[in-house]
Amino acid sequence: MKNSLLLMLFTLVTAGTTWGQNGYSYTVTVKGMEDTILLLGHHYADKQYVVDTAQTDASGKAVFSGDKPLPGGVYLIVMPRLANKYFELIVDEPSFSITTDASDITGKMVIEGSEENQLMYEDLRFIAAQRQKVDRINKELETLDAGDSKRTQLEAERTNINDSVLAWRARIFEQYPDAFYTKMLKAAQDVVVPEAPVKADGTTDKYFGYYYVRQHFFDDIDLQDPRLIRTNIVPGKLERYFEYYVPKVPDSVIVAVDKVAQLAKGNNDMFQYIIVTLLNKYATSDIMGMDAVFVHIVDTYYKTGDAFWLDDAGLFRITHSADMMRPTLIGKRAPNIFLQDTADRDIPLYAINSDYTIILFWDVDCSHCKKDLPKIEAAYPQLKEMGAEIYAVYSQEEWDKWENWLREHQYGWVNVGNKKLKSNFQVIYNVNQTPIILIIDKEKNIIARKIGADQLVDFLQRYKETHEK
Repeated sequence: MKNSLLLMLFTLVTAGTTWGQNGYSYTVTVKGMEDTILLLGHHYADKQYVVDTAQTDASGKAVFSGDKPLPGGVYLIVMPRLANKYFELIVDEPSFSITTDASDITGKMVIEGSEENQLMYEDLRFIAAQRQKVDRINKELETLDAGDSKRTQLEAERTNINDSVLAWRARIFEQYPDAFYTKMLKAAQDVVVPEAPVKADGTTDKYFGYYYVRQHFFDDIDLQDPRLIRTNIVPGKLERYFEYYVPKVPDSVIVAVDKVAQLAKGNNDMFQYIIVTLLNKYATSDIMGMDAVFVHIVDTYYKTGDAFWLDDAGLFRITHSADMMRPTLIGKRAPNIFLQDTADRDIPLYAINSDYTIILFWDVDCSHCKKDLPKIEAAYPQLKEMGAEIYAVYSQEEWDKWENWLREHQYGWVNVGNKKLKSNFQVIYNVNQTPIILIIDKEKNIIARKIGADQLVDFLQRYKETHEK
């Protein structure tokens, strides 16, 4: 059955190994699954797919077979009768047979013709036995007072069990270095950090572990192995790397994206998964400036023809999105726009003579704008003291609504709209929603984009501290 320990330890897979002979044949016998349907599926990153179906006979035996070999990796035997619970098998041989019992899949598993699965289930049984011992110790520890002398004994037992697991796994790595199961175990484990070197002053670098993991994160994750994409190892590893070991600034993220992409290039399925995953991650990121990462991915991997999985229409949609973002990325010079106030007087963006200009695109009927405008109004005096002016651009063309709103609220900042209908500011600034807030400096360079209304004061304070020296 779906073993929680197995799922925790191995987020496994299937991929592109092929064999000298044609086809595949796997015999699966499960006591308790007589006269029913079994499904054969596989992981594909964070998803699962069914590839075959077989009917069991009166003894619970089913044969999955086909004329073409299955790509290698970890497959799932799904039992619909048991609410789609499943157990996992490594497919790396053209044929094998397994026999087990639905009441104890791991404990009663018998393998014939597959060294990979024999190794995996030996390991699973050992790990399950050690987990039972640890669970028993943990439960007993919960009943003991902090000063109870027995705690020391139980904690020592728990440490010994952990050491035995490490020794067991080290033996697997040494005796089966070429097994796919070994490769999965290594890919799933955390980077082992050596002792930090001692500096000349006798201290150690407290950041040594962080930088060591960052540098060696992918040492045991072979992104060139086509089998690995059909595990669920890669999604968690990718997320962990970018979440915890890559500084959240565009330049650092871009370097990391290119590093991982190069590790996977040539392994088409893995390369596609990584590029699409990272593109989507940074297209929807809430962290300011990450749209530059999106544009970089599009320029480097989509516009160059590497995105083989897209048709022309899909490619156009993505490249067009990047092209719309490009002119207003942080660091770019803000394009000038020519808009009018309520009296139809021209007030170009560049006419605002202040150290900082906050460009606010908003709409009278926008619910988020109604929440943000009072925050901005409250912060406006402090923003003015810091040398900032607000250039508030009404994004629609219902002028009576706009003018009535301004008469009611009497904002002290500059209010403009496209009253002469000659500006294409929505295209220039990619105004596809409201509110959108940008900040530009005295030279009209963009220093913030899609910043929140409640972040304006803090951002400008930090920016002035680091840039006005």
